[in-house]
Amino acid sequence: MGDFIFIGSFFCCIISAYLLLIKSREFISFSNKLLAILFICYAYCTISYLLVTSGWIIYIPYIYKTAQPINFLIPPLAYLYVKSVLNNEKTFRKIDLIHFLPFVLILINYLPFYLMNYSEKSKLVNLVINNVELNLIQQDGILSEKIQFSRPIQCLVYIILQWKLILSFEKNNQDLIKESHTRLILNWLKVFTTSIALTVISFIVFIFIFLYGLNNFLKLDDLVFYSSIPVALCLFYLSSYLVVNPNVLVGLPYIHNLKKSENVSNIKMINYEEEANIILDYFTKTKPYLKQNLTINEISLEVNIPLKLLSFIINQHFKINFNDFVNKFRIDLIVERMQNGDLDKFTLSSISEEAGFSNKTTFLSAFKKLHNCTPTQFIQNQQK
Repeated sequence: MGDFIFIGSFFCCIISAYLLLIKSREFISFSNKLLAILFICYAYCTISYLLVTSGWIIYIPYIYKTAQPINFLIPPLAYLYVKSVLNNEKTFRKIDLIHFLPFVLILINYLPFYLMNYSEKSKLVNLVINNVELNLIQQDGILSEKIQFSRPIQCLVYIILQWKLILSFEKNNQDLIKESHTRLILNWLKVFTTSIALTVISFIVFIFIFLYGLNNFLKLDDLVFYSSIPVALCLFYLSSYLVVNPNVLVGLPYIHNLKKSENVSNIKMINYEEEANIILDYFTKTKPYLKQNLTINEISLEVNIPLKLLSFIINQHFKINFNDFVNKFRIDLIVERMQNGDLDKFTLSSISEEAGFSNKTTFLSAFKKLHNCTPTQFIQNQQK
């Protein structure tokens, strides 16, 4: 049963990474790349443990223990993600490299083990398969295996730092928090940090029980199962949150170009009325929506507005997402043609394709979303 929980966690991480890097490629930013790497790290650590508990690690013994250093990447990646979103950072700073020092130290610790020949490593892996507890107590690195138990301390430190960043941003940016998009981003960061904290607490409880021998009445597999439930639920929730609220991937595009003398609390919401008019004028005159599968990247290049900013303006100024914004122009054109009597000469499907819809299902769904009725009902209402 515990394996199913871990499998669920693994797929949640893969789905999240897919949403960040592939599905939402128009929103790819430094912060989203960090978040995707974080989920990939979670996925790798999960699948590595599954290989051990299932015994399949015997076929690929070189993977054994490779997840140990990666575990120490997760807390700093989560912290750097939150920091990059709130500060609108575009890349790493030199000082940020210090956060990866524990990962490097653990990697060096296991380096002799990683370089061990195949036959010797296979023998060790065989022992672990017969007794999974050896995975936690058998010394395979230069230092004692108890060095792994320093990870809860690392996790707690970074969780505190994340909350400090969020609360400090709220305190110093009261004007920005009034904006709905800013509140959406902050809510996501709070959900993200809380979920990461719950996975840490679950891990700490597991370590505490194991170290102090409180698991005498529980098998190790059962102990792992109970401690993995909160992790799986948190990762599933984060994946679901990204699916339901993809706008959180846009970030805070209006925080930029600060002078050194300025304080973050003095940042004001920029008026994007001019850019909004440029977008509207471009859609009205050029009619880019007639092209099927139009992407926000293409529009960004044409109107010379940065991608994140363009998405933000459409969401905040027009109160609609990009796809619905494009579909509204298409449907308005279709309604105009319907009222001009074009249905006497053409089918509704052909008109919708000429307007930019790739298929009838997408058209009907968009039409109903805008007018709360089907095209047929709309025509009947017009006739009445």
